[in-house]
Amino acid sequence: MLSGMWSGLGGKVGERWAVLLASPALVFWIGGLLAWVQAHGGVAGRGWTALETAWKAGPGGSSGTAQVLAVVGALLVIATSARLTETVTFGVIRLMEGYWPRPAAPLHWLVMAVRNRFAERRSARWRDLARNRADLTGRSHRAYLRLTAWRSRQPADPADRMPTRLGNLLRAAESRPRHRYGLEAVVCWPHLWLVLPDHVRAEVAAARGRLDEHARVWLWGLLISVWTVFTWWALPVALVAMTVGYRLTVSSAATYGQLVQAAYDLHRRALYEALDRERPDDADSEVAAGAELSRFLQRGPVRG
Repeated sequence: MLSGMWSGLGGKVGERWAVLLASPALVFWIGGLLAWVQAHGGVAGRGWTALETAWKAGPGGSSGTAQVLAVVGALLVIATSARLTETVTFGVIRLMEGYWPRPAAPLHWLVMAVRNRFAERRSARWRDLARNRADLTGRSHRAYLRLTAWRSRQPADPADRMPTRLGNLLRAAESRPRHRYGLEAVVCWPHLWLVLPDHVRAEVAAARGRLDEHARVWLWGLLISVWTVFTWWALPVALVAMTVGYRLTVSSAATYGQLVQAAYDLHRRALYEALDRERPDDADSEVAAGAELSRFLQRGPVRG
């Protein structure tokens, strides 16, 4: 009975359903079903028996039609929930970065105090090793390399630090064009995006897509915790999913941030040309010109 329904799904529609069936949304709802069955006696208990009976019988004795409607309804629920998570992805990433609501201000202050102290200690250690890097060997050399990699993922200005690893990583990518070229990344990015070559935009868009996708994995992990009302194992599953999702998000954010920085490094001249402005060749002058360009894009021309 179900073969007829599946045979009607072809082309791009079939591809979309295939993607849906491999999405975290499906895992979430299957997990909820298993949790409910577990809460009602497990596979051998009355919960599973009730589901099996309802599936076989169907309303009014028309089991085939009922099964098709049940599958279609389940797919619609999965698709709708997946779509809803896509609409909140930006807010989820902001939350993961450390842009927390006002009631969490004390927690934000506490985390930042600890992180700032930790960052200052690591920065001091890096400076000590950097002064003698030509003579470093063994453990000291490895420590220097680790700290150098850590510094590349931190904002240059301590005032730009965020309370989470993801937040610092993305803030570092956002702030680096300002320190190097005077360009405010958030302000200039929409304009730079329009003058980037197609292949560059494709690479950046793909990296951003992976970042969003992995952030949704973290979100689905968080949502899985709601099934703890049925069974205890939903909580450890949620924690594992959130941990994996966060690590994947950080990894994809590193790639995305590097591509954004590379876009400014390689194509900022196109931004000046598109706006009919001359880019200074001197590094110091470029910082001032970039700051002025950022102000222009944000506020418009200054009129006396």
